[in-house]
Amino acid sequence: MPNDTLPDSDAESARRRLTGRLVRGTLWSMLGIAALGITRLVYTALIGRTGDPARLAEVNSQVSLAFLATFATAAATGAGAQKFLPLTAARSGPAAAAAVRRKLTWWTVAASGVVIVGLGLLAPELLPGSAFSDVVWVCALIAAYGACSYTKSVLYGFHLPSRYAVLELGADVVILVLTIAAVLWLPGMLLAPLVVGYALFAIGATVSTPRTRPGAMPSMGGELGGFVAYTALGIAAGQGFFQVSMLVARHATSAPEAGAYAAAMSLIGPAFFLPRAMAMAFFPAAAEAVGRGDTAALARHTDAVTRLLLLAALPAFAVAAMVGGPVLRLVFGSGYGDGGTVFAILVLAVFFYVVAVPSVNVLSAHDLALARIPPLASTVGVVVGVAVWLTVGGRWGAGGVAVGYLAGMVVQAGVPVAVAFRRLGIRWGTRLLRYAASTCAGIALSTLALVTGSPGMLAVCVGGFVLVFALLHAREIAGTVRLVRELRTAAAHR
Repeated sequence: MPNDTLPDSDAESARRRLTGRLVRGTLWSMLGIAALGITRLVYTALIGRTGDPARLAEVNSQVSLAFLATFATAAATGAGAQKFLPLTAARSGPAAAAAVRRKLTWWTVAASGVVIVGLGLLAPELLPGSAFSDVVWVCALIAAYGACSYTKSVLYGFHLPSRYAVLELGADVVILVLTIAAVLWLPGMLLAPLVVGYALFAIGATVSTPRTRPGAMPSMGGELGGFVAYTALGIAAGQGFFQVSMLVARHATSAPEAGAYAAAMSLIGPAFFLPRAMAMAFFPAAAEAVGRGDTAALARHTDAVTRLLLLAALPAFAVAAMVGGPVLRLVFGSGYGDGGTVFAILVLAVFFYVVAVPSVNVLSAHDLALARIPPLASTVGVVVGVAVWLTVGGRWGAGGVAVGYLAGMVVQAGVPVAVAFRRLGIRWGTRLLRYAASTCAGIALSTLALVTGSPGMLAVCVGGFVLVFALLHAREIAGTVRLVRELRTAAAHR
């Protein structure tokens, strides 16, 4: 419901502060997440360069399993912190927010402990052929990465993206240094650099977060627990879907194909930079706007953020899909060049994920009736993806695994975008048709570049897409320049 309780000048000031916080948070988040993505890419490339594809697939499967375990635990409670800390502080004050944080922290510790014990018991089925020491390192990675994910979200719940970025950079330096040492002298401890780096981040984030004596727990009914439960389902079905695809590729394809799939997954990691940075800043800002009842600002920012993501991501992703094969050979070695087709399919899937990020955040920031839509859509998407895997995965190999992920992502992204746009009254009309035409052009030209494999044809496809995109979106690109100037001005408002 619109906020009618504030004078116009106060409402406008609040909206400017919201915009400024969003812009500053996004810039700091981009710095931190860029460092995170580059570190993971270098980590995987070092293992791929110093071992065979089978070894890379094994390590990536262990990392994927650990990350998947945290998605249903610490990532879900962390999302609760990102939403309910600013929302509760806006409604009931910092003492009530501190009580919410204390409760979420206990939930995180308990859930992580249960998952670690469960993994230890199910290790023979989940990690077949792995040594006992590997299982121990995977459990340690679950604990460290879970603590890192939760404390990172708490920082954002307190609107402290700059502290996140600094801590992320420090942890990533530690990870890279230890990874070099591990691949050279301790090849049996390749997960140790990640464990140490994430643990140090969690410690730094914990000691640098503001401390407030908790007050009485505010009355929320089942809102907090319901949100965390639905978010756990959504993250496990959404982000976990990506990690599960690696496990499927390892079990359903040959070792070289699984290695190529692992390399393609790692190379696409930087594609998450902008949307993740935007989401980490936008979600708590959206929750605060919901807490104030400022629907107009929420609609305006959702529209602007989605357009900025499309204008930045669509050309970047289209070109990336065209050059994926040569880049895989350059980064990982000649044995991984056949992963170009898999990479291109994953690029299209992640593009849909990027477009949906603002809409998912908006729905998640509302009450449970709307917040449950993204996780339910993610669950349906997983069912669709698994159906595709069962149908074509065995015949199409790694390409079939990627197609299944793409099919599921269409559902996971499409439903939240449709619901959020309708809820906020956002209508694009011909703009939607232009973006659809650009996407189809990118798919067609990427396919042509992959099929021919000619450097000359690759250059023609890249140039052709850039021309098509510029012609279709010239007016909007010019308008974006004005929007960036407005956001730069808004960033000065605190």
